[in-house]
Amino acid sequence: MENLTYLFVFVAAVSLMLVLVALRWTQSRLARTLILALFTLLLPAAYAAPASLLGRAKPVSLEWLGANVKEASILSASYVEGEAIYLTLQWTQVPNLYRIPWDRDAAEQLQQAMRDAQRDGGTAMMRLPFEPSWDRNEPRFYALPQPKTPDKREPGNGGGTEYRRPGQAA
Repeated sequence: MENLTYLFVFVAAVSLMLVLVALRWTQSRLARTLILALFTLLLPAAYAAPASLLGRAKPVSLEWLGANVKEASILSASYVEGEAIYLTLQWTQVPNLYRIPWDRDAAEQLQQAMRDAQRDGGTAMMRLPFEPSWDRNEPRFYALPQPKTPDKREPGNGGGTEYRRPGQAA
C-alpha cells in the first residue's frame, strides 16, 4: 500500500506540472477552466484506480520488479478452465497473487506438483515464473524433494535402553 502513495504523489506532481505549463500557454478563459476541471477529475481517479487493483490477480507478463526471479514457491493455486490459472507465489517475504493464461498441460503439471508436495510434506515450486518459456522439455512446476529425516541416534548415547538376554555377558 505504501508504494501506491508514492505512485499517486508522482502522478499528481507530474500532472500539476503539465497543468501549469498548459495554463501558461493558453489565453482562453474557457480552456483554462477546462484544464483545471480535468485536473481535479484526474486526482481522485489516479488515487482510486490502483487501490481497486489491490485484491486482483496480476498477469505474470506485467511483473517487472521480479522479472529475474529463478524460482518461486507456490502457496496456492486455483483453476478457471479456458480462462486462467491463478497462483499465489512467494519468492521474498510477501506472497503475491498472479494469473497465467490457461494451458491444459501446465494445469496438469501444476496439479501433479501440488499433489506430490502435499504427499511428501514439501513445497510446490515454479521455475522461471515471469519468463515466457517455449521450452516444453523441462517442467515448469515441480515439487521439492522430501526433506531429509533426522539422523538416528547411536546406541549407548543414553538415548534408550539396550535389551540383554538373561545370562548374557555385559
